[in-house]
Amino acid sequence: MALWTDIIDPATLTGYVREDLSAIEQRRGSLARYLPNRVVSDIVVRFIAGQAGLVPEAEFRAYDAEPTVGKRPNAKRTVLELPAIGQNIPVSEYDQLRTRNASDEAILREILNTARRVTLAVADRMERLRGVVLSTGVATISEIGAADSFGRTGTHTTSASLLWDSATSVSRLADLQTWSDRYEATNGVAPGSIVMSRKAFRVLAQGDEFKTSLVGGGSRPATVADVNAIIEGAGLPPVEVYTRRTSAGLVLPEKEVLLLPAPVDPDAWEETQLGASFWGQTLSASEAGWGIEEAEQPGIVAGVYRNEKPPMIAEVISDAIGMPVLANADLSLKATVLA
Repeated sequence: MALWTDIIDPATLTGYVREDLSAIEQRRGSLARYLPNRVVSDIVVRFIAGQAGLVPEAEFRAYDAEPTVGKRPNAKRTVLELPAIGQNIPVSEYDQLRTRNASDEAILREILNTARRVTLAVADRMERLRGVVLSTGVATISEIGAADSFGRTGTHTTSASLLWDSATSVSRLADLQTWSDRYEATNGVAPGSIVMSRKAFRVLAQGDEFKTSLVGGGSRPATVADVNAIIEGAGLPPVEVYTRRTSAGLVLPEKEVLLLPAPVDPDAWEETQLGASFWGQTLSASEAGWGIEEAEQPGIVAGVYRNEKPPMIAEVISDAIGMPVLANADLSLKATVLA
């Protein structure tokens, strides 16, 4: 197949799909708010994996005495290869015959709609991998048999001693405080967000300590505002209910709760120490025929190809290289709270 640029060239189409990707992550509650996007002109990333928390205290000294020698953090320099990801959607011979007398604007709309689908496919797969990384501390990619562990401390993967759905008397608040204390003891800072599914939130709100008493001795279930008022009143960060779903199901398991730093803008990678969603540079982006300027080559790209001989099938192609990475894995904590 050859590039088909009669209607739109790859550089222009790439601009459209990147706008779509940004809109998807702003609109659909993306975990990129915790692992924001970062583009690199490479297919590998290099970083120092370690804790972003407590450091050894300095020592007072007498005047004219030399300062004591400190120790560098026990961190590991890590190099990771970014895997490739993308999707092609064909435009069949039949569909092309049906639209052969259509205007260029109509064909362009069809191409852009198809490009939107292949962009959403990439966005959803990256979002699912973000969920896996935050939940397990490991980037497990079943399609290629890869599993990159980011070295999260074992105590940051835990469970409630009594699961919340076993009884309304189980203290949800005590569990959250215990995990928050553990997070702060490791990192020197408290978590900035508690992320859970809608189901987990409903079971949380059913706890006795969140019930609202009514005149006459009755009670009613707590609202979202009621729960967060109690949660934040106990010195804990607010709860975010995360419900994103893809064709493969919920991104985060319903039975889990995540403690994370405060969210940031999906592109503000420099504002968090947790990690980032790295987007590398594909080979297609640097192809002269694609016409993408050098500074714009890292990140997702898209183009349209068409067979020059019968059956002359065309394809809208998305191409990307990327993976979410935990630079400081202990800034995440996962607790199982439901059966």
